[in-house]
Amino acid sequence: MSAIVWKQKVQIVTIAEGQLLLLQFCADRGEGFQNITGSVEDDETFLEAARRELLEEIGVASDLIDLNFSFHFHDRWGCDVEEKVFLYHPNSLPTIKLSPEHQSFKWISVAEVSVEDFAYPTNHQAFLKALEMCR
Repeated sequence: MSAIVWKQKVQIVTIAEGQLLLLQFCADRGEGFQNITGSVEDDETFLEAARRELLEEIGVASDLIDLNFSFHFHDRWGCDVEEKVFLYHPNSLPTIKLSPEHQSFKWISVAEVSVEDFAYPTNHQAFLKALEMCR
């Protein structure tokens, strides 16, 4: 019997000035909103992948906080996934340079964020964990 090979992903929650950043993915993926997400490539660590995804998806190079929080689930292709969560918590709202894989972004006051703001419940759970770290 073989061991499960987990696909590795990262999720980065971005909170600045009491606001949460959400990215809207393109129409071919349903146009929902999510935190920054992406796959770990080749021999990257989770942290290296998270830093790369932050740069690719919003054009920001920065240090991240490892929330020591992760999810295990099956993705839409039936793969077993381990997704590790990080926090990007700058002192002020960063300038966003959106990647082509997203069509828009929005900032929401953390006091107004609800599970309905996210395409995936794990993104909301990650937000709640990140919010604990910010307080």
